[in-house]
Amino acid sequence: MKSKYAAPAFIAVAAVFAGVSQAGAFESRPIHSREQRGPAIVFPGGGLFFYWQAGVVTHLQEAGYDLSAATMSGASAGALSATLAKTGVSPIDATELALHMSKENGVWERPMGLQGIWGSIIEDWLDRLLPDDAALRVDDGCLHILVTPVPSFGKSRVSNFEDRSDLIRANMASVHLPWFLDSNLTTHFRGRACIDGSFLASPSDYLSDRDQDRQRLVLDFKRDPVMKDKAGEFIKVVSPQAIWDILDRGKEYARIMERSGEFACLET
Repeated sequence: MKSKYAAPAFIAVAAVFAGVSQAGAFESRPIHSREQRGPAIVFPGGGLFFYWQAGVVTHLQEAGYDLSAATMSGASAGALSATLAKTGVSPIDATELALHMSKENGVWERPMGLQGIWGSIIEDWLDRLLPDDAALRVDDGCLHILVTPVPSFGKSRVSNFEDRSDLIRANMASVHLPWFLDSNLTTHFRGRACIDGSFLASPSDYLSDRDQDRQRLVLDFKRDPVMKDKAGEFIKVVSPQAIWDILDRGKEYARIMERSGEFACLET
């Protein structure tokens, strides 16, 4: 089933590129492959609801689950979640820094909120958070980031990163909501124009063919009955307390998932 995440901006992009020749795949780069025996953790996109995923990951870490053997895949804000989780960044630290940087940039005082400045904030945020060896921590193909090249609108799953900067740029391509992040229609990654990786993403896009049969744990806020009707608020500016409330709800829902046995695929 295709994603329902199809904002008007995406429809406009499709119209702009209608009839333009299709482009090829991203250049392949070597992966230092190592057999991944754990499950696949999938982080769909969700904008503001990155913080819900941060709450789920916080619970997993606090409960002592071993995430090191898991393959992680994400699109849009979910790419940020997957990248931070796989490189060992604390979701609490990430949230605190995001709030600090939002205050620094006057987000709550701006009439347009995050519009036009969100992209530069995210890029700086990643640069401050990711460890120096971030690319080395994921050089075995254990992290997949979805991007949407245009004009093809097919999915590219990036699993190989030249260095830390390339990893950051892959994330920036995956989160690029047209016109909203930096007032540009597209961003560029490895010489290709791209937009948000969650656009028309299907469940099979998140994993390689060899990983399709792997046990899969999907961390999607729309499964949470408390959050599922809030999808339209994904770019809404909310108060710091509301952000912490979303994170806490992610932790609470993680406990529900735990009681239902959904984390049995993870080692403790």
